[in-house]
Amino acid sequence: MNSQNSKYDVIVLGAGVAGISAAIHAVRRGLKPLVIESTAHVGGRARSFKDRVSGDIIDNGQHVMMGCYASFFDIVKTLGSMGKIKKQDVLTIPFHFPDGRKDLLHAKGIGSVNGSLGMALGLLRLSFLTGKDKINLLIFSIRVKLGLCKPGLMTAMELLLSESQSQSVIDKVWAPVILATMNGKPEEVSAKIFITVLKRAFFGPGDSSSLYIPQCGLSELFEPFGSWIEEHGGTLIQSTGVRHIEITNEGVRGVFLVDDTFIECRHVISAIPPHALLHILPESVHCLDYFSSLDRIRYSPIISLYLWFDKAFPSIDLAAIMESSTQWIFRKTTIMEHGESLLALTISAGDDIVNMSTEDIAQACAKEVRMCFPEMIDARLLHWKVIKERMATVLIDPETEECRPDQSTPVKGLYLAGDWTRTGLPATLEGAAYSGGIAASFI
Repeated sequence: MNSQNSKYDVIVLGAGVAGISAAIHAVRRGLKPLVIESTAHVGGRARSFKDRVSGDIIDNGQHVMMGCYASFFDIVKTLGSMGKIKKQDVLTIPFHFPDGRKDLLHAKGIGSVNGSLGMALGLLRLSFLTGKDKINLLIFSIRVKLGLCKPGLMTAMELLLSESQSQSVIDKVWAPVILATMNGKPEEVSAKIFITVLKRAFFGPGDSSSLYIPQCGLSELFEPFGSWIEEHGGTLIQSTGVRHIEITNEGVRGVFLVDDTFIECRHVISAIPPHALLHILPESVHCLDYFSSLDRIRYSPIISLYLWFDKAFPSIDLAAIMESSTQWIFRKTTIMEHGESLLALTISAGDDIVNMSTEDIAQACAKEVRMCFPEMIDARLLHWKVIKERMATVLIDPETEECRPDQSTPVKGLYLAGDWTRTGLPATLEGAAYSGGIAASFI
């Protein structure tokens, strides 16, 4: 066994968004972190790579941020990457249906006043809602804004039905919101977290609901982290895994790498998924109630598709696809001289689809594109790429929300970060970044 004396104040396991955030906050507290990442890239699931056939840079999955992502934007600004993200001045989402119908959510208020008023007016302008639906939707929105909705251990579906939301409103308004922000279905996810999403993002102040769309591969946002951490006295080790966290009666003693090197350190922030954490913890702590609850955490898949067509796509950045397997579509590039286009499609909570063959998924979604966008009816599919993330995020149902662990553990010197920890937020980039700051604050 090789052994290294401690020259670090804290070891951070994982260089995803939570780990990057934890390391940045540790530096701000005057600490010297060692970040250990098992892969060759930083950013975790938020990464990009080159497609072998087309040569295009595509993401592991399309990510969109919102104006309320204060913790995430904090780390992006720290790394100098904010200029690579495009902001929608006013939340604008086109809705497209398979029969060719279209609608538009444009959350603009009166004059320069947007925020909650703009969102409410935008919802009331949707033509596919009945007058009664709009009234009940407005009443529910006001109750959310005023903090009058205080759900207990119930699902979002149970809450919405209790708030007189019709099945049509649930299917056409709230289900797309829930799928996009919580990667779950209304009948599955926690109503408590759903209300938090609405209050922070859709009915929050100012530009909380504005969408931010990366204009580069996601890896570019986080590439500066390696040099940043070195410049601030820390170290990033990549392509090296941790085999074991050494814990004694006095608390954390250090970590063993996969090559059996031991690195001594009295503080460890684990920013890896719960199932991976359990593999490297000693059996002696598995019996603690705090850690035994991790086995009950459920996951939800996300399927990301990239479709290359031989025809230019309409000039919109994104659209919500209704009454289809595909939920969101993003125009990545349009090569005008060749009349070709590259589209990114997202299917959240795709339990019913994830076991289909990649070709069947691609062909089915290409058909939906042609149906929802008549301009593409004769477009030929040139190439496709399907990415299945079977354990993309934690599924935050009412039970999981109650057993999400705090960032401070019963083991002295061991802290957790990740979108799956107790943040009060859904499992998003913002939740991951926020958790890293909390974990570092305990040291």
